[in-house]
Amino acid sequence: MNFISKIKRRIFTRYIDFVDKLFLKQRAKVSEILKSQNENVPLCFITISFNNEFLVAEQIRLLKKHITDKNYVHIIADNSNEKTKRKQIEFVCKKGNVKYVSLPFNLFNKIDRRGSHSHGLAMNWIYSNIIKKIKPIYFGFIDHDIFPFNPYSVIERIGSQDFYGELRNRTLENEKKIWYLWPGFCFYHFEKTRSIQLNFLPCRVDNIFLDAGGANFYSLYSKYDMDKLSFCKPVVLQNIKDGNNYHSDYVQIVDEFWLHAINGSDWAKNGGKNNFLKEYLKSV
Repeated sequence: MNFISKIKRRIFTRYIDFVDKLFLKQRAKVSEILKSQNENVPLCFITISFNNEFLVAEQIRLLKKHITDKNYVHIIADNSNEKTKRKQIEFVCKKGNVKYVSLPFNLFNKIDRRGSHSHGLAMNWIYSNIIKKIKPIYFGFIDHDIFPFNPYSVIERIGSQDFYGELRNRTLENEKKIWYLWPGFCFYHFEKTRSIQLNFLPCRVDNIFLDAGGANFYSLYSKYDMDKLSFCKPVVLQNIKDGNNYHSDYVQIVDEFWLHAINGSDWAKNGGKNNFLKEYLKSV
């Protein structure tokens, strides 16, 4: 990397850090959640939602049906960039009796559109402003377009590990392994991570780009031997149409018992999957 590129990279990194710090300081209506929620709940799911109330409603329904962990808490953190959608998602949450948080204005949703950075900001905000205050025994983030379709225990899957989820890894030419957990399906033992400054933003390590959640490589994942941990079983891709576009034509099976619609909110503008899901999810 030449000198100019290094300067540009440094400026960009400081810009992202500045936006993150400003975002964390913004306030949202979470007082009701903090007052009503006891500390040390067994498990807390956090869903980052975006512009699709149907996905949220189905996920709420299927978590209630298939998650076998007792007394879990489900929080919908609404990162939508459309006010109408926020109202619809809030209504769905009230109907489903789950907790709803309307996240603050996100620069990366409107002015400087960066989907991965928007998602990372949302995760950082929830972790700092809610998770660190209610102190659940376990907590995890799931995308709004991923649904359990068979009985599943998060706590059993984590087992004796400090975290668990879907692995994303890169191996460099020098055999160095750079890895992180996919932010759409990642779970943590709070007590083992509370003293670490978690950062769910994207980053670059040795000039390799890591998507949302990747910045935790520095503070968390690099301290562990990847080969001694267990992660989600390999993802199986299923073609639901005749094309070969990843975002519009495929769905995934995550950890055997979860369906990931991929691009459920149609942020990639390749065609949403609501019609497919309405038919498929009837049977689960």
